[in-house]
Amino acid sequence: MEALILVVLSVIATGSLGAAGFLYLTKRNIQQKLSDKKFLSLTEEEAIEKASVKARNIILEAEKETEKLKTEAVEQIRKQRQELEAEEKRSDSRERQLIERSKNLDERFERLETQERGVEQAKKDLRKVRDQLNTQFEKLSNMTREEAKIELMRQTEEELRTQIAKKVKEAEYTIQNSVDEKAKELLVDAMQRSATDYVAETTATTIDIDNEELKGKIIGKEGRNIRTFEKLTGVDIIVDEAPNQVTLSCFDPIRREVGALALAKLLKDGRVHPGSIEETIKNIKVEVAKEIKRTGEKMAYDAGFPDLPVEIVKLLGRFKYRFSYGQNLVKHTLEMVSIGEALAMEVGADINLVKKACLLHDLGKVLTHEIEGKPHHHISGDIVRKYLKDEVLANAVESHHGDIEPKSTEAILVQIADAISGARPGARKDNYEDYVKRVKALEDIAKQYDQVHEAYAIHAGREVRVIFRPEKASDEDVIVLTRKIAKEIEETQNYPGSVKVTAIREFRVEEAAK
Repeated sequence: MEALILVVLSVIATGSLGAAGFLYLTKRNIQQKLSDKKFLSLTEEEAIEKASVKARNIILEAEKETEKLKTEAVEQIRKQRQELEAEEKRSDSRERQLIERSKNLDERFERLETQERGVEQAKKDLRKVRDQLNTQFEKLSNMTREEAKIELMRQTEEELRTQIAKKVKEAEYTIQNSVDEKAKELLVDAMQRSATDYVAETTATTIDIDNEELKGKIIGKEGRNIRTFEKLTGVDIIVDEAPNQVTLSCFDPIRREVGALALAKLLKDGRVHPGSIEETIKNIKVEVAKEIKRTGEKMAYDAGFPDLPVEIVKLLGRFKYRFSYGQNLVKHTLEMVSIGEALAMEVGADINLVKKACLLHDLGKVLTHEIEGKPHHHISGDIVRKYLKDEVLANAVESHHGDIEPKSTEAILVQIADAISGARPGARKDNYEDYVKRVKALEDIAKQYDQVHEAYAIHAGREVRVIFRPEKASDEDVIVLTRKIAKEIEETQNYPGSVKVTAIREFRVEEAAK
């Protein structure tokens, strides 16, 4: 308010000074006019009248001006007062908010302190109760705290172990179901993509002849022709009583192929004597060597590895004349490459490594008659190490039969591809006599135990169904004997793929009603 009074006083003072100044200037102006000749002619009364009128006008104008200034000052004072009042209201509101917030904080701090005191008291009470319980437990159980702690931990571990085992079993069951489904889809897809025709070229071991007289030509005078032929080819010629037929016998399929082609050409030409035999065999060997090289190069190219060493290419070419249970190695190998590629793509493995391992995995099969004492897959691994200097590839090649531990995902995929190609029904075949012997051997292994009532080899020898005598074998005996039978089959029999042993024990109760 003091500021408002000062402003009003300053405005009034300013207006008074302005009016005084204006009167002074007016008086001076009148005096100047009075000294003028025009005014000298006026009477004193006229001059005073005239001056009075002017003075009144000046005073009125000054009063108007003063009133105007006063009104403006009052309006300005009113606005400033409103602003001050608004500011005071905002200040009061802010102050009330701060007071309220401070009050809330104080209340919160008080509640927290109360809670802390309650928590501390609860802790003290809990410790007290715990100490009392520990004392009582020790008295009741005749155990110290440490002994009780150990016992409690043991019980807890046992409970957890049971729960963990249960959870693991459930997880295994769930995973196994999903894995089996996924694996079936994956393998079926891989087999569909790589299906090949197994009506492959076979190596001739029997030569048909037009008449019995040709047998005499083959033998020659005093046996010279047959001795020359066997000496140059390394193949035995069996000329027996079988009509219109000559059999060639040799452990080396390439030699047997050379002998078959040479003998067929000699018989077709009609000139059979030591000279023509030597020349014909020489030419056939050259042709077979060329065919081996062409076959190896084609296999390497089809698999996507045309830059393999010449030695490996020649070994691949010999696959054309090598069969395993009736399955040609060229067809088997290329099918494995296709299956391995599909599997590697699905699981995100190294596709080139899997394909190359599939291509080279059976190299040792064409050398088993030359290198004794080593399985063919071990020989394959040695060849890869020698010519390609790749340990990872060598492991993938030599571990496909399971006796060497696979060290990579790619090695496991090679195992799977080999099983799919070689063990699936229809891929391989036995002759009738070997098949009958193998199936009978599977049944005999199971029947040697007294607890076994009967055994049947089914699914072409891929499963043995064993029926146990319930009065002689308990459930535990069945489990043990089934494992023994499977182990003996694994150790003593040769078979493609795997053989499943299924045990059956019937629980039967008989009573007679009289």
